[in-house]
Amino acid sequence: MIRKAIYPVFALILFVFTIPLPALAMDMGVQSTVRLSPISIEESLIGVRFDQSPFVFTPKAGFGIEDRDNRDTLKVFTFGCGIDYYLSEQNALKPYVGGDILIDYVDANDSDTSLSLIPHIGAEYFLNKNFSLGADVGLHMGFGDYYDSEFRFGTASSIHGTYYFNTAE
Repeated sequence: MIRKAIYPVFALILFVFTIPLPALAMDMGVQSTVRLSPISIEESLIGVRFDQSPFVFTPKAGFGIEDRDNRDTLKVFTFGCGIDYYLSEQNALKPYVGGDILIDYVDANDSDTSLSLIPHIGAEYFLNKNFSLGADVGLHMGFGDYYDSEFRFGTASSIHGTYYFNTAE
């Protein structure tokens, strides 16, 4: 069921979060993220960050590889978007709340597709006007086929670095 819905969902995410944002974006950047979760594979993601303060949108994609019990090598390709809301913008440290909506394409002996929803809280620290480091923690809910599981629930965390182009200036 999820496998058939992947294309319309991906097209909707692409349209809603990517196409209209460049006209609204006050600042843009490139973000590199490592996502950690006990119910999923550790993944590396890269995204384009659109900062329309206090909202930040980050369309992202990435991959992860894991060798499960020396039986299957799982390759996961992920596409989706993150949405964050800054709680404060006064200091170099900016706390936020948000979430990620991700589609995971798992390639093992057969191909599986799942949808991940990850609400999170975190903070971003600006080392200077162009570079920041951040981290967040949240809940990971996965729906769909993923290594003999239809539903997954657990914690999730990620760390990320962002380079901003300061297009707002």
